[in-house]
Amino acid sequence: MPVAVVTGCTRGIGYAIANRLQKAYTIVGCGSTPALVEEVRQKHPQWDVRVHDLSQKAEAKAFAAYIQTAYPSIDLLINNAGRFIPGQIATEPDEVYEAMMSVNLSSAYYLTKGLLPVFMAQRRGLIINIASVASLMAYPNGSAYSIAKAGLLALSRNLREQLKPYQVGVTALLLGATLTQSWEGSLYPPERFIPCEAVADLIWALTQLPHQAVVEEVIMRPMLGDILS
Repeated sequence: MPVAVVTGCTRGIGYAIANRLQKAYTIVGCGSTPALVEEVRQKHPQWDVRVHDLSQKAEAKAFAAYIQTAYPSIDLLINNAGRFIPGQIATEPDEVYEAMMSVNLSSAYYLTKGLLPVFMAQRRGLIINIASVASLMAYPNGSAYSIAKAGLLALSRNLREQLKPYQVGVTALLLGATLTQSWEGSLYPPERFIPCEAVADLIWALTQLPHQAVVEEVIMRPMLGDILS
């Protein structure tokens, strides 16, 4: 079976993606919370899910090293691990900026960098980075998060150019408000958000393209548009 690596696969978007792909792929994933990882292991014993906090460079590198040792080929890498903390540049603590950069950008950078030798040697595969509409636009309380997600889009574009000769596709998926734990306590009704399952369906569609084609960037928003609060 082909191998799909899905980061942050213990809940939300990552879990929906892994669940959607599991019939066609061997799922290799990670989560930062041991209790959630154990819960997923019990529910999906066929998945290879490990505890790694990818916001820590050493952990991202360790996960990459494990994958290279355990799996000789990788067909799909989905950099989904992320987190949202609201804030404004003038008032947010430095730690918020550092956390947003490490979990939303550096995690994808170091894990992908660690796995590039596999992709380049096999000369095939697809890397999907879960970015955000915040990669393209600023909004009142999303400063550090927006900066990090803009960086993730830039990472995607650089990877795309550098991996063309190796026939490895790179897609940046820019999501609007999606119904995850980040929106717990929101006053908006569920229908105002993208369902996680819809994101998973879109990723499945991206994996079905012929090898000669790649979607470089795609924006997915709620039907009624952005939520900016």
